Amino acid sequence: MRPLIRGKRMEYPTFLFTMRVGPKLALITAACAWLSAAAVAVGVTAKSAIVVDAATGRVLWAKDPDTPRFPASTTKVMTALLVLDWCKPDDVITAPFDTESVTGSSLHLRPGEQVTAQELLYAILLRSANDACHAAAIYISGGDAAFARLMNKRAQELGCTRTHFHNPHGLNDPEHTITARDLSVIACEAMTYPLFREVVRCRKHLITRSMNQEDRWLINHDKYLAMDKTADGIKTGFTVPAGHCYVGSATRNGYRVITVLMKSDNWEADNKTLLDWAFKNHERRTVAKAGETLGTAPVQGGAKADVTAVLGEDLQIVEARGDRLAISRKLDPRVGLAAPLKAGQRIGDVVFSDGKGWERRYPLLAGEAVARATLVQRARTGGRPVVILAAGVLAGGYLIRRRALLRGRKPYGYYRVR
Repeated sequence: MRPLIRGKRMEYPTFLFTMRVGPKLALITAACAWLSAAAVAVGVTAKSAIVVDAATGRVLWAKDPDTPRFPASTTKVMTALLVLDWCKPDDVITAPFDTESVTGSSLHLRPGEQVTAQELLYAILLRSANDACHAAAIYISGGDAAFARLMNKRAQELGCTRTHFHNPHGLNDPEHTITARDLSVIACEAMTYPLFREVVRCRKHLITRSMNQEDRWLINHDKYLAMDKTADGIKTGFTVPAGHCYVGSATRNGYRVITVLMKSDNWEADNKTLLDWAFKNHERRTVAKAGETLGTAPVQGGAKADVTAVLGEDLQIVEARGDRLAISRKLDPRVGLAAPLKAGQRIGDVVFSDGKGWERRYPLLAGEAVARATLVQRARTGGRPVVILAAGVLAGGYLIRRRALLRGRKPYGYYRVR
């Protein structure tokens, strides 16, 4: 381990600690010490911050990432994600009767006004329109409370552990909190959607709407897009209790990182600091390529007892320059995998991990076709049920034949057999 702060003496008491309390606790202590030192070295004003590799979700640096805080309008990343999940781009959404009662940033929707889901996405992510979020919530689930439940369910599915959404827009609510880590997880998922990426990198958009034709231009609140040509999103947020919050994205050197800042004194400067540090000190490496054979998986009822298992897509990780990570892999084939199988068919997952808390699943595919076994093949490969069934049929036939002969009658098929 090398000190992150040059010119100052750094000691590592964790080695002494290891001898007393064991390797697991020592590893956790060492990791905490590393994060604390890194926080000083990077130097951001945000109370909570994190920067992650967008492709794998692997954390490159963090500062107090697990304290729940008010997210303000960065909430809308999840709102937009649910719109993408539940709506087609050309779905027509009608503004509810109470749309004008929603406060804060607004698209100035009028009751009964109709806008497509795609245009609503632009309004949510560029202008940060709270009334557009409310309209989406009504359309998808019938109300803000029901929509918040969907938001929390989706967050749990993504692995978020300290998220509690209570509304679709982020207006301050004591029960509406999330952590920087969880926000980064949601942002990584959202950036896998092409339409989401297209919207958040857009600086100005002219929407089509059925009413209020004098208000059609949407200007992105994300001023960082104009400051950095490598920036490609994502969302600003501010309320007095939340302070300045930001979820950002930038792509350099062929890979993307996601940044999250919560309660920042200067979010633009903080974001630049995080991005410059991340890209300067890290590089991307291909750990395994799609099609690479990783092992075999057992197959039930197949012409072969096992099938070759191959990686379904490239695994590329972002790691510190000069620090080659040891990435372990564990095959997790589906239980009860049965023939027939087609080449390229998904047969399970492979779990990659770095031993430092990061873990990610990738698709595991059949490297070859496996046909269903014939009766003879099943018997030869230890198909005990087949052997028992065949023996039972032969024994039964023999007994029937013997009884018929003892009674003086010729059994069915007697003459054909002879």
